[in-house]
Amino acid sequence: MVDKRFGLGVIVCIFNMDFSKIFLLKRNKAKRDLNKLDWGNPGGRVEWGEKLTEACIREVKEESGIDLDSKQLKFSNIKEITENPIAPTVHFLQFIYVARINQNKKIILNDESEEYGWFNLDNLPDKTLDSKEVLIRWCDFAKKEFLKDN
Repeated sequence: MVDKRFGLGVIVCIFNMDFSKIFLLKRNKAKRDLNKLDWGNPGGRVEWGEKLTEACIREVKEESGIDLDSKQLKFSNIKEITENPIAPTVHFLQFIYVARINQNKKIILNDESEEYGWFNLDNLPDKTLDSKEVLIRWCDFAKKEFLKDN
């Protein structure tokens, strides 16, 4: 019998202050070979007992050195993955959050990524984990959410 289970994760889409650019990480060779894709947002699994925003803050810090706090995060939506060739027995739920920061912040990558970039939304790199259309949609959501508070 196959052990089927759920996996919970977070993805944090980070935009610059005027929402013209998105921060993406170019994953290391092992991750690129596994996923057949190059660029993605910071994120990862939620640890047992961890709140979703705590997972966002931890994952962003681990992967980029960027310090966020919960006030900088806005919940966007849930991405459900029921068919994943890498983990065929896991039903994933990924909670998508958006944030905006000053793009001049110092970035310190861990070994999960080889480089990073701030990309104009009209000139996104190829081979992104989420489609360009989805990244733009998340940006539109972020703009509305952050600008309604001002």
